[in-house]
Amino acid sequence: MMRETNSRPPRRHQPYGRRNNKPNGNDGPSDAPQAAPVVDSVAAALQNVSAAPLSEPVPTDTPRFADLGKENLLHPTLLKTIAEDLKFDHMTPVQAATLHDLLEKRIDVLAQAKTGTGKTIAFLLPAIQTMLNKNRGRNSGISLLVISPTRELAMQIAKEASQLLQHLPQFKVAFAIGGTNKDKEERSILSRDGCDILIATPGRLYDHLSNQNIRDSFRNLDTLVLDEADRLLDMGFMNALKDIIQCLPDKEKTQRQGMLFSATIAPHVEKFAYLVLNKEYKFISTIPKGEVNTHERVPQLLVTVPTFANVCPALVSAVRSEMKIVGKQNFKAIIFSPTGTLADWYTHILSSLKDMPEVMVLHSKLAQSRRTKTTDAFRNSTSSILVATDVIARGMDFPNVSNVFQAGLPADKESYIHRLGRTARAGKEGRAFFIVTEAEEYFPKFTLKDIKFVPTEVDFTSTIPEVEKAAAAFPNKDRVYQAWLGYYKNYVRPLRWSVEQLVQEGNKFAIEALIAGEVPGIPRNVVGKMGLKGVRGLNVVAGIEKSRGPGGQRQGGGGGEGRPAGSGGRGGGGRGGGRGGRGGRGGTGRGGRGGF
Repeated sequence: MMRETNSRPPRRHQPYGRRNNKPNGNDGPSDAPQAAPVVDSVAAALQNVSAAPLSEPVPTDTPRFADLGKENLLHPTLLKTIAEDLKFDHMTPVQAATLHDLLEKRIDVLAQAKTGTGKTIAFLLPAIQTMLNKNRGRNSGISLLVISPTRELAMQIAKEASQLLQHLPQFKVAFAIGGTNKDKEERSILSRDGCDILIATPGRLYDHLSNQNIRDSFRNLDTLVLDEADRLLDMGFMNALKDIIQCLPDKEKTQRQGMLFSATIAPHVEKFAYLVLNKEYKFISTIPKGEVNTHERVPQLLVTVPTFANVCPALVSAVRSEMKIVGKQNFKAIIFSPTGTLADWYTHILSSLKDMPEVMVLHSKLAQSRRTKTTDAFRNSTSSILVATDVIARGMDFPNVSNVFQAGLPADKESYIHRLGRTARAGKEGRAFFIVTEAEEYFPKFTLKDIKFVPTEVDFTSTIPEVEKAAAAFPNKDRVYQAWLGYYKNYVRPLRWSVEQLVQEGNKFAIEALIAGEVPGIPRNVVGKMGLKGVRGLNVVAGIEKSRGPGGQRQGGGGGEGRPAGSGGRGGGGRGGGRGGRGGRGGTGRGGRGGF
């Protein structure tokens, strides 16, 4: 049974005070759509994007979409598209729990729903119906604004919107996401044909709002949706979102409908709801009471190795053992890496081994077009390996993932669990490996103390020679070294290291794992940004020639992706290094909110 209440969640908080902070510019990845009623540049971008698949089969005991037509709540054209083009009959639980109230009463809703449950349709249909009810003209401005945490999710939403609008060509879809041409986005939003639906990530949207013409296009905003609200906040977008909302028309004057969809309802999500929703919003949970979570039913094997140089050989050994169990033709795995640069390194190693299936890589430093192609390729594959960062840990649904491997520490407990949730979906089985060093044992022992791990040994010594051979051929050893130092600098307290010991461990990693021959040099300015100025053992140089990364983009030293709550941002060093995420909640004490 699902839980539905006519009141807000139990805790009640006043809104946060507004701060004049700019957003984190790191919006994450992308996934693209196709359809007729979109601006040309948008249609081209969406050609190869797949709509998000459902993670669970649609039940047959829920209401039908046709029932909404019988009550005159949904336009006949939309009903036809749903039934004949999209082949939807029964609603998913989240659609059944929300659509009637959203359509009939236009109430504001805070909905708790997991990824892959059909929630995108649940918020798009009411918004499109509102557009139809108001008989909007060509230059009425933006009617629906959807804010998504990542580019992939934003483009999946744009894909589904364009599919729903395929017989309503008067309505146009545009998106505003990082990693694409900003001027083209601006032309799409301000097109002569108009823009009715805008799907955006926070950083790029904030940039666009400096244009008064774009700000004016929100004058008749009817619907505001925040998808994956918990993730938006955990990624450090709180202040950016507050600034964006300040730029929008007053919700009371415009009678704007607000919707927040979130997998978890933490206190900070409840508190933020007051900025987006009216005071009488309805809280709806579509997660059944007593439901067994993924981390409670997926076998989780814990591999502990002596040193950081042993992690990659252990990973190779674990991948091979699991591939034998499920069969190479059915082996579809995701390997989570702490940083994008380390993900490139793991990808190089695995791709060098002849017995591996196709190996792909996905992280926020790659070009947008490549990330889109990789996402679709992995989703449609039956046997492959995707090495990725937390950019796909939540919100992305890939079918038939047989295994998840985590090599090194995740940011916190929530990150570990969300990574794990990429397997064992839609009733399928799955297995997971967590590979840590002896120095990192505190994390499974204390931070993940509620999880029942199966201690497991793998024969990593037998794979060391081939891993070292592949590692020796990797060109950007200095990048990997800098990324390793930058990442583990955040963990010196729970690891009980001094910064000198951090450098010692990093140097051992460079010599023994990267086969660097000598300690790689780090530019003086990067050392300063990393907070390691004056630490013994570093090879400080005046500068390092910038090299092309695997994505074809210039990379700076030591950069990183924004990190989830509880861990502060990893700083970027040099051009292309990436902006560090805003610090999350909680400290770094063992077992604290930050997960350490």
